[in-house]
Amino acid sequence: MKSKKSRLVLAIVALILVLGVGYATISGVTLSITGNATAKDVDLKVVFDGNNNVSDGTKVTATADDDSTTGTITVTDLELDETVYATYEIKNKDEVNASIAVPTVSGGNDYFDVKVYYDGTEWTAAQTLNSGATATVKVEVKLKSAPVTVAQSSTTISVSFDASVAA
Repeated sequence: MKSKKSRLVLAIVALILVLGVGYATISGVTLSITGNATAKDVDLKVVFDGNNNVSDGTKVTATADDDSTTGTITVTDLELDETVYATYEIKNKDEVNASIAVPTVSGGNDYFDVKVYYDGTEWTAAQTLNSGATATVKVEVKLKSAPVTVAQSSTTISVSFDASVAA
């Protein structure tokens, strides 16, 4: 009889263990945490700093408003193969390093060749400008072929750039 009772107790304990493990396996608990995170969309403050110079004040003018990303160069009465330039200072006024894309050059006409330099090197790839740092941007304009009329030896060119957070 003791043997029967022992087997019965053992069977009940085994059954309880099997049911407990089975219940734990079937009724897995999933923990879900939900919430929202937002980031303020802000443009980087990488801008012209208002300092600009020109090579020949009678043939070229350069403007760029402070805190602007577009500079304008107007050239007048250039002679064949003559090159003039305008230099600007840009500044990263933000607290993060910025990657500055190759600038977009618009305006001009087929008679002019325009090159843009970043700190003395032709700007052909994105440049990194550290937080608080400045860089010199030089825009060269050359009359590369003889225009038909005098009016075609003058033009207005815009140079603008975009900045993003540096990786």
